[in-house]
Amino acid sequence: MIDSPQPAVAVTMDFEVFQHYHHWRAMLGGIVAAGATPLTIDCRQPRTDLEQLIGMVDGLILLGGADVNPELYGGPSADPLISPGPRALDDNEVSALEIALRRGMPILGVCRGAQLANVALGGTLFADLARDRPGSAVHRTTAADLDGATHTVDVRPDTLLASWIGTAGRIPVNSYHHQGFDTLAPSVRASATAEDGLVEAFEIATAQLVAVQWHPEILWPTDEYSAGLMRGFVSSCADRSPAAGARC
Repeated sequence: MIDSPQPAVAVTMDFEVFQHYHHWRAMLGGIVAAGATPLTIDCRQPRTDLEQLIGMVDGLILLGGADVNPELYGGPSADPLISPGPRALDDNEVSALEIALRRGMPILGVCRGAQLANVALGGTLFADLARDRPGSAVHRTTAADLDGATHTVDVRPDTLLASWIGTAGRIPVNSYHHQGFDTLAPSVRASATAEDGLVEAFEIATAQLVAVQWHPEILWPTDEYSAGLMRGFVSSCADRSPAAGARC
């Protein structure tokens, strides 16, 4: 068990490319600013200790990054527009998700992490929005555009997402994803959509899982909605932390 007065949050990532993803470092800062202690887990190689590691924390974050391997959702493995990470990354993160769901802990999926959660739960993806969903708005421009809002989403009322953010209705978000949710998994419901109708967030309220296509870890220092999402997630982690023996 992590001996900390704060809730602890596991963050899955690929350490080999950590230096290239400044938003991963920003996420760790956002977790601390929101009042939690991060535990990073390198998922690039096969692991056998995920049950133990997830048992040490109060919540789980699945980060952005490389594309999900298309064979996990029935896509062509040789698609030239897909750049998947190592298969062990997908397998480890799916396992971490399943463990966190079984333990009833809050889960936040961000971009790739959201797409992976949808696939793991039985949904599918648009492999490339520009090619496979004609008429979609531009959801990916440049990494520099993550530093500001690029479009808006409508957050549905009476959702866990709205509760974590602190508001419903239209909010600005940043965006850097070329893939998107096609068929949502049977167990989830959409909680935010973009102007073009693309689902930008989904959730399982009863399981405290929220998955978003945007990047609150970049905007939390300056954007009230991103900071609210981080605080709401951490607050839910704190609710199950540690005096009641949630960690084991």
